[in-house]
Amino acid sequence: MEPVVVIADGSPRSEQAARWAAAHAELVDTGVETHRLGEHFRAQLVVVGHQDRTGNHVLSVVCGAGCDTVVVRGAHDARHGLHGRVTALVSGGVHDHHVLARAVDFAQTRGAALRVLHAAPLSVLRADLDEDHSWVLERTDELLAGYPHTAVLVRRQPYDAISRCVDTDLLVVGPGESHPCGSVTRAALHHAPCPVLVVHRPVQEEHRGIPSIPAPRRPVRTTV
Repeated sequence: MEPVVVIADGSPRSEQAARWAAAHAELVDTGVETHRLGEHFRAQLVVVGHQDRTGNHVLSVVCGAGCDTVVVRGAHDARHGLHGRVTALVSGGVHDHHVLARAVDFAQTRGAALRVLHAAPLSVLRADLDEDHSWVLERTDELLAGYPHTAVLVRRQPYDAISRCVDTDLLVVGPGESHPCGSVTRAALHHAPCPVLVVHRPVQEEHRGIPSIPAPRRPVRTTV
């Protein structure tokens, strides 16, 4: 199995990334390698620490990675997985399947609950022109095939909804429609109060993927 790779630069945030990567590698029974930006390597997951406000260092890693990438940021409890929750941000787009698969993978590995979040602001023009977004969560139910989760529709801008995810250990997002990093993905990298996983590729067959496990309860939709 390919290793987890940490992009190191000697900063305190880089040390946080190394600790997060080591903990994750132990859970999935693989090794950890440390590389610097620009070096060539093979990895199942790249981990980098959040840097300055410009995010140039982080964006260069996330946008240039050939595999899924975790940006380690946020408060102590989130970085150490103490909330027991993984949140998947879905849009109704083509990347939702892969985002959900990876979210399930991480939730199952950590014994964490799965929350699916869709953020859609209300129309600023006319209420009667507002789009019905419930189909996004209905599609999520189908993709998860009975896997237990909570689905939440938030009528806010994505960056606002992301910043309120203070009770989650990992936010899972897609690359966005504007390859390689869309506006919502960038918002997550700048505003998330927890580590962010940017999904770049489908789950490999040897990894867990979405298990066919009957849900013990019906998913709950909440509008906030």
